[in-house]
Amino acid sequence: MRTSTAAILAAIALLATASSGFGAAKDYQFELAGPSQNGGKGVSVVSVRLLHLPDKRPVSGAIVIETHADMGPIGMGAMAASVKSLPAQPAGTYRFEIQNGAVWKKPDNWALTLAAKVQGEPETVRGSIVVRLQP
Repeated sequence: MRTSTAAILAAIALLATASSGFGAAKDYQFELAGPSQNGGKGVSVVSVRLLHLPDKRPVSGAIVIETHADMGPIGMGAMAASVKSLPAQPAGTYRFEIQNGAVWKKPDNWALTLAAKVQGEPETVRGSIVVRLQP
């Protein structure tokens, strides 16, 4: 019985040590990297930074796998716009082109929801930020 208990405790300790080598998706956060830019003809360009929270460093090389923009912050979540990823910038900054002018004709708050894969992180990093877009 003592051998079984010792083996179980050793296994638990090993799992705890092994899992602590990885971060968790909650250790990352998307944040706005400046105000949105008017891209002309109902297009807004938004720059977002992905941060590793424990050390506050930007994360480069993440692959954004999902994007969504809607007017949820003003109670109109059904109003959505198409989002296109643009080439990434240095220092963990990711840019997106949002076609919001066809949906809404005045400046307002939009939710930009993102999902990304970070190298070495087993979980998908998900987050949403509120950004004021210009038509």
